[in-house]
Amino acid sequence: MAVVAVYNSKGGVGKSTFAINLAWESVQQGHRTLLWELDEQGDSSWILSPDDRVNCTTNAKQFVLGSRNILQQIHPSKFSGLSLLDGDPNIRATENFLVLFARQQQLSKLFAELEQNYDVIILDCAPGFSDANRKVMLFAHLVVVPVIPSPLAVRGLGKIRKFMTLHRGHHAPILPVFSMVDRRRKMHNLSLNENPDWPVIDMASEVEQMTHRKLPIGSFAPNSRSGLSFGRLWRGIERKLFEMRVLRTKVDDPARSAS
Repeated sequence: MAVVAVYNSKGGVGKSTFAINLAWESVQQGHRTLLWELDEQGDSSWILSPDDRVNCTTNAKQFVLGSRNILQQIHPSKFSGLSLLDGDPNIRATENFLVLFARQQQLSKLFAELEQNYDVIILDCAPGFSDANRKVMLFAHLVVVPVIPSPLAVRGLGKIRKFMTLHRGHHAPILPVFSMVDRRRKMHNLSLNENPDWPVIDMASEVEQMTHRKLPIGSFAPNSRSGLSFGRLWRGIERKLFEMRVLRTKVDDPARSAS
């Protein structure tokens, strides 16, 4: 099972937009996918939950009862193959749960149980340099960092690397991706020129339409610039996960092939 964390210490950089679209792209490639929302905003769950589902929140206090209780709170999204574990409006409850489970060495057990049902987990992480973020990212195989093009935002990437190496000495591979890019702005173009190898997601009307339509971009505008960009981004992530041997192709997986 591959675990991909979408994280930035700052808010408002497009983390939920990335998590939603990457999870959807993962499902299109045939991967059983779980989007675990660790942000109190609940945007990912609100967009992806079926319209007739009234209560789209998780009670993280119930997590202390054990991993089985957590698994029972996972629910289907609008799309076959994509499941959701919603965010708790009380972010402190979620953070306390993660730290407690890590201290009790229960997070490893939880991820092992999730592996029985999912090929990919997308973590929609909360902003900030919390101990909870550090604990959960110990299980990430790849960390996608949306970065708005600016000198200070790019500088913040170094702080993220330092944060993730604390008490561990190393970190999972980090993939910075320019987010909300406006090519009419001089500073945006300057940042793009300084980091030409970073993937780019442009600011576009399709991103704004996600909230109105409550759908991932690829489901309603697959040939748009943003839709194609998220598709390319996921395929690049997928190749990396294959190389790391944490994600199997259907041919490589005997259980999937037999089914």
